[in-house]
Amino acid sequence: MEELSTANYNDVYEFLDVKSEDTKAPHSHKYRHNKMVHAQLSRLARTQDQLDEYQQNLQTQILDVQRRLDRFEEPNWNLLSAKVEFVELDTKNLRNIISNATQKLSDFDKIHASILELREDVESIENKADKTIPEFRKEISKLDVSLAQLNAQSSYLKEDQENLRQSVKAIAVSVSNSIDRAELDRSMIKKINDSVIGLTTRSKQHYYRLNDHILKSEASHDINMTDTIPLPELMGEVKELQPVQREYEDLVSQLPRDCSSVSGPPGTYLIRPDRVPLDSWCINGSTLLQRRYNGSVEFNRKFIEYAHGFGDPTSEYWLGLESMHQLTADNCSSMRIDMTDIYGGIWYAQYEHFSVGSADSGYVLEVSGFKGNASDAFEYQNHMEFSTMDRDRDISNTHCAGNYEGGWWFSHCQHVNINGKYTLGLTWFDSARNEWIAVATSEMRMYRRPGCT
Repeated sequence: MEELSTANYNDVYEFLDVKSEDTKAPHSHKYRHNKMVHAQLSRLARTQDQLDEYQQNLQTQILDVQRRLDRFEEPNWNLLSAKVEFVELDTKNLRNIISNATQKLSDFDKIHASILELREDVESIENKADKTIPEFRKEISKLDVSLAQLNAQSSYLKEDQENLRQSVKAIAVSVSNSIDRAELDRSMIKKINDSVIGLTTRSKQHYYRLNDHILKSEASHDINMTDTIPLPELMGEVKELQPVQREYEDLVSQLPRDCSSVSGPPGTYLIRPDRVPLDSWCINGSTLLQRRYNGSVEFNRKFIEYAHGFGDPTSEYWLGLESMHQLTADNCSSMRIDMTDIYGGIWYAQYEHFSVGSADSGYVLEVSGFKGNASDAFEYQNHMEFSTMDRDRDISNTHCAGNYEGGWWFSHCQHVNINGKYTLGLTWFDSARNEWIAVATSEMRMYRRPGCT
């Protein structure tokens, strides 16, 4: 109670101090009107009366409280202390509840702030969506147009597919017909080959018979002039040979000129570059010109043998310079050389244009349009005549064909030598690496250029 009375008095004094400061205020603020000063003084007087009345009431309450405290008994103090402790416990619990509630309120404030931020984000997203929806509509309209175009193209593709199916059916029919024709051609070629072989045998028999008559006539003419072969008998032999010759020429004229028109599997076929048929190895429309792989055929031969050809098409082979000239005279031929080296490497050189001149030109070589991985070694020997052991037409001071033991288009002497002695080594100069390729096998083939008449 003393603390309460002291606090009340202090409040009164503070109030009076404030009012007294207000009374001094006119000196600091320099009021211009005296009416305001009188009004403030009257308010201070009323406040003083109220303070006196408040003091009397406080004294009365203090006396009343003292009288009540005098009437309290000792057991009541224990009850009050117990109640005070209970009240303190409740107060602690209330403080805890209030602190929890305050924490929850702070959490709610954070959640509320987050909700506000989310709402702002949603609003910004809605604004962006409102802006992008027209663009999406434009894109959708474009996609609709593209879909319509794709549908149209799909219908066109279906039509094309149906046309392709019909074309494939027609091609299948054509292929079957071509196969049938190829079978007929093969059977016909086989018959022609058999007929040519028979005619060759018959012509040889007639030739031998005629030659025997001639030799006998010459011998008898030398021994005595009286025994001679009758002329009618010789005329009969000649007449027997004439139909054989005509039949032979008719059969030869039916043979393919080269392998470009042969549609059968890879193998040996009769072709007729000129009037005389010969065997050649045909594969994929190409005509074999040269092959080396084991040295079983001797290539160190005379010029006449290189002109007519030698070897076996199924083994090592040389077609012949005269046949090469006849096949390439129309300037519609390409040539490719496939090689393997002694280490198993694969090389090739292909020339778009390839031709061999006539016998009068020395079977001069003409090549151009190179492509391949073995370098253009033929360029070193381009425009050269053919040289052999008995005909030196190179431009070197030495006899190149004699030194390398094989016929070739030598110059100074060679960058390509695949006709030399096999045991000495076949060579091809790779100018890109500035190295010699040690050739183990070689195949030289001729192709007809597509579309060339």
